[in-house]
Amino acid sequence: MVDKSNEYGYVPSSPTQASGSNTGVFEVNDIVDLINAEQWSGEFGRLELIETKTGSGVPFIDFTTLYESTYNVHFLTINNYQVATDGQDMVIRLSDDGGSTYESSNYDWGHQVNQADGTNGEYRSTTPSSLEINRFNGTATNEKANAYVYLYNLGDNTKYSFSTSQATATLEFTARYGMQFGSGVYHIASTINAFRLQASTGNISVTSASLYGIAES
Repeated sequence: MVDKSNEYGYVPSSPTQASGSNTGVFEVNDIVDLINAEQWSGEFGRLELIETKTGSGVPFIDFTTLYESTYNVHFLTINNYQVATDGQDMVIRLSDDGGSTYESSNYDWGHQVNQADGTNGEYRSTTPSSLEINRFNGTATNEKANAYVYLYNLGDNTKYSFSTSQATATLEFTARYGMQFGSGVYHIASTINAFRLQASTGNISVTSASLYGIAES
């Protein structure tokens, strides 16, 4: 940090910082010094794009570069997701061997589903083969889903991997609007270094997905 002892004719209080809590007045030189030392907390929470992928007429989209040792929290956006077979779910499967295989057990999840016609429900499972993000996706022109997913602890082999997600879509039955939000867990402590976005059955008709790491997470 720059020595300010004579700048104002007195010794000012040094600014301090912590994640989410900066105090004092940071001058430009202070910030530059902290950035150069990789200690500026203003960098916390920044989204850093890892990869964007698109798929059409494919059974899945794989992300095999996660930089899981760098990021503790990942953020996935899913745009214009559509399935080739009516009524299929949007799901994610995790991998701890770089994508050679994808886990089909040891997941739990619970979700709330609300529909525009007033139909509401709770869906949950302790024996699924994947983490559900959205259900009842359709094949009609405008029956597309959009979602975001947070993934936690993927690179920490001492902790379970968790997800939180929210999806919005026009559902396949009677083309009514619905939304879904909830959380899930892979209850095996291991290093997750890849994951797969797919439909519960059949191909993904069209979608694009972008994976981000959250800086300093």
